[in-house]
Amino acid sequence: MKFLKYAVTLFCLLLAISINAQDYKNVSICWDASLSMQDRNFDKDFYFLDTYFKTTQNAKVNLITFSDKVLSKEEYQVNSGNWSAIKEKLQGILYDGATSYESLSNYAHTGEILLFTDGKQNLGSSTPNFNGAVYIINSSTSFDKASLNLLSIVNNGNLVDFNEKQKANAQMNNLIQYSGTIYEGVTGLEGAEIYVQGNGSDRVKSNAKGDFNINARVGDTLVVMYGNKMEKQVLGETNTLNFSLEDQGIQLQEVVVSDTKKEPAETITTGYGEENKDKVGYAVQSISSDDISDAATTPDMAIQGKFSGVNLGQNDDLSQVTMRPRNTLLGNVYGLIVIDGVPLRQSDSKSGTVFSSDFINPENIADITVLKGLAATNKYGSLGVNGVLLITSKTATYAKETGEKMDMARLKNNVYEEKVKVDNKALVTPYLKELKKGKNVREAYDIYLNQRDAYSDTPEYFLDVSNFFLGSSPELAERILSNVLEEENPSYEAIRAMYLKCMEQENHRLATNAADKMLELFPNKVQSYFDVALAQKNARNLQEALNMLNAMLTGEANSQLNFGSMEKVVGTELRNMVNKHAAKLNIEKVDAKYRNNLTYNARLILDWNVPDAEFSVQFVNPQKRFFTWEHTEVGDRNRIMDELQNGNSSEQFEIVGADTKGEWILNATYLGNRTSKNEAATFLKCTVQYNFGKPNQSSEEFMIRLQEPGDEQQLARFKVE
Repeated sequence: MKFLKYAVTLFCLLLAISINAQDYKNVSICWDASLSMQDRNFDKDFYFLDTYFKTTQNAKVNLITFSDKVLSKEEYQVNSGNWSAIKEKLQGILYDGATSYESLSNYAHTGEILLFTDGKQNLGSSTPNFNGAVYIINSSTSFDKASLNLLSIVNNGNLVDFNEKQKANAQMNNLIQYSGTIYEGVTGLEGAEIYVQGNGSDRVKSNAKGDFNINARVGDTLVVMYGNKMEKQVLGETNTLNFSLEDQGIQLQEVVVSDTKKEPAETITTGYGEENKDKVGYAVQSISSDDISDAATTPDMAIQGKFSGVNLGQNDDLSQVTMRPRNTLLGNVYGLIVIDGVPLRQSDSKSGTVFSSDFINPENIADITVLKGLAATNKYGSLGVNGVLLITSKTATYAKETGEKMDMARLKNNVYEEKVKVDNKALVTPYLKELKKGKNVREAYDIYLNQRDAYSDTPEYFLDVSNFFLGSSPELAERILSNVLEEENPSYEAIRAMYLKCMEQENHRLATNAADKMLELFPNKVQSYFDVALAQKNARNLQEALNMLNAMLTGEANSQLNFGSMEKVVGTELRNMVNKHAAKLNIEKVDAKYRNNLTYNARLILDWNVPDAEFSVQFVNPQKRFFTWEHTEVGDRNRIMDELQNGNSSEQFEIVGADTKGEWILNATYLGNRTSKNEAATFLKCTVQYNFGKPNQSSEEFMIRLQEPGDEQQLARFKVE
């Protein structure tokens, strides 16, 4: 009897629990904890929850917090409408990081879903598709209405926007259910997804013929989604629907060292004046006045047949000289002429513009020197990428002999001494000093949260702080860095620095989002398009990357922009993709000239985030000779003006030849920003692509933050095999 009594009691208890459990509704609260949500109206969000739990008295609640990823998931039980434990948790949440909806549907499966967000998803473009009934609640005055509407449409949910007070109050108290007539036989929307906005019906997908059936009524809005395109139409009395878903460098191959000779020092002319031939780290060809025929009556006749690899058409002007193969990636193949240190206007093979050099008197030429590769660009920058003809006149030679000042002899010795130490001192800023006071990661993070509002307008703030936490907490470092995307109007300097940092760290997800944001905010800069292409390539979205590169070369990426300044670097990238991944790509639209391969011992890409910055990069080759490339208005005014006009902030260098194998050093010297009011910090990145264009191609990233004007830092140290 005693056993039977216990059995009956246990059965009644289990029955009571079972009955009671059936009264509890499953609810998921998805709470956006990104940086932008710290300015939400908490009173309105809590008012919604208070009203909700007055109706839903008993609930099993999954509280999911998220920003750049899902941060936490905790279970609560609400009894008799008492949700105070959940409220206490929400009141203590810290807001940091960008916004991603990517994983939400994996954490909220069944029951009713309450999604609190402003719709500003800036990490990816995924739209969660929940199984249960969905409410999307927004209390922020700054929000993305299109994104909120899409969330509502995809989930057949109810949008509660407290900025539309009457509508929000009505939706809080009523779960609206519509029913109506059936629209049948609609064709021409093969494979499209169909939704009805307003009646809460399930979505359907049209069949191969485009037919579909859906519950709707007159006045409802029919939404058709096809790929990434969307069309809406209000339903009328008939089933006639009309939709239109149309698709909306520089070469280093001459960087070699001459053999040591025990002969009297022989001097040659370089871009920086006369140099001891044994001290110059590249091959140079020169002729003197004795080599110029007396029969030469024009400057083009003076060079005919005098230099290897230098070509000039029979009736061409000297300004039409070519010093590289005609399959160059640049639109213009003509070289640069420099007389007594002054560059002449450069003829353009692409436009057919020719600036005559007939005024040059062959009898007044003292010597002519041909410079190629880095020898041509260490002073003249991008102007010299097709080679340089240095002409010294007898007039200038006479002036030098008589003591008159010459503006050529600046470089006296280009031998790099290893005893020269590059200062890589630690970065010091007021906010980093404060962070260092934290005894551990938790304390340092709390300091960051308190100081954030005071420094968030500083373009480099989130990058510097992210770097501070990188070694101890990579997850926190990534979240802090993603805050650049949360800014209302981030500067170009800040968002490109974020992109460069993500590329260096191989954080392809964040790099892609940064590049997309850059293109969205700065579509007038050609660099934005190239950065999107590289981010897509590194994220293994190869076809998207190739399409963007090709669109830049054809001008289809933006017909209002001039992509010519980036033709070399873009074309090289396109060739490389075609030859590495041809089997995986549709290359029908790629011009035949970009389908042949290019190979280098190494390819270098320099990137920077501040167009206004002035700096120089010293290249030290394996023979310990150094050459300097300048990003300055004095050193290369045309390059700077082109950059400011078109928005390109990359430069390419190629390393080719047996003598280029060995260790290379790149040192950078910061000279400050040209505009005194521009205080943005400059981030300089070097990408080294080893064995470029070959099966064993690999890459390595180096990045520094340039600090005070005059600071010198080692940008990269690498070995070319």
